[in-house]
Amino acid sequence: MLTHFKPLAGALALALAAGSSAQAAEETGNLGVLAVVADTCILATGTALSFATINTTTTSNQVTPGLVTVTCTASRASVDVKIGAGDNASGGTRQMKSTAGDFLPYSIYSDSGHASEIAIDGTLYDEGITAAVPTVLPVYGQIPAGSYNAGAYSDTLLVTLSY
Repeated sequence: MLTHFKPLAGALALALAAGSSAQAAEETGNLGVLAVVADTCILATGTALSFATINTTTTSNQVTPGLVTVTCTASRASVDVKIGAGDNASGGTRQMKSTAGDFLPYSIYSDSGHASEIAIDGTLYDEGITAAVPTVLPVYGQIPAGSYNAGAYSDTLLVTLSY
């Protein structure tokens, strides 16, 4: 009777041996983490020069403020911001144009007292910048007092950042 159990006992011993030698495996490795911060500057022209409705009966110039912001990823000894002529300049004067083809002259200044006019392609800013700190550059628009034809006027100025 013992002979009938020999194959069964051998199979049972093999199953137990296989079960006891099974272990969880573990592997390790390294995961690299890399980043590159580009050496760059960003120009943001966030606040437009919006004169809204012009009062042509006043003897005062019409004025409005705007903003240009520069942010660089590295400190720089010199950053240059220039303001172009616009799409409708004539004879050294910036002008907005209406849908009817009329023109409205205006000037750009770097100070609220309107003492420092920025000429066509003139410099708004030429100084250093600290890394990652936004440099806010106010600009001021001025329309001279006068009588102008009714209409919606606009212009687009190219602002150029050099660094």
